[in-house]
Amino acid sequence: MGGSYRISLRTPMGPQNGMITFTDEGGTISGSIRTMGNVSYFKNGKSKGNTFEFSGILNTGLFRLKYTAKGVVNGSKLEATATTDYGVFRIYGTQIPNSVH
Repeated sequence: MGGSYRISLRTPMGPQNGMITFTDEGGTISGSIRTMGNVSYFKNGKSKGNTFEFSGILNTGLFRLKYTAKGVVNGSKLEATATTDYGVFRIYGTQIPNSVH
């Protein structure tokens, strides 16, 4: 379950667009979320089949938001929820095809 996805987060501040990138090493995932003009990194997540779970702190520029994300990848589509102290954010994404160099 590696790769990058264009995402839309449904937040109390309205939709926020961005990108999430996963690296999967034997069921342990790490990566980054780029949104709201900032990059936040996560590590020690887990994947099993087409499901994933990870936690981190999202830097919004104004404050740091602790979250736990759980989701599923079906083909090129990603769907997840991020549980925070400010509610549950829905996340939708589409995989970005790998470019050929």
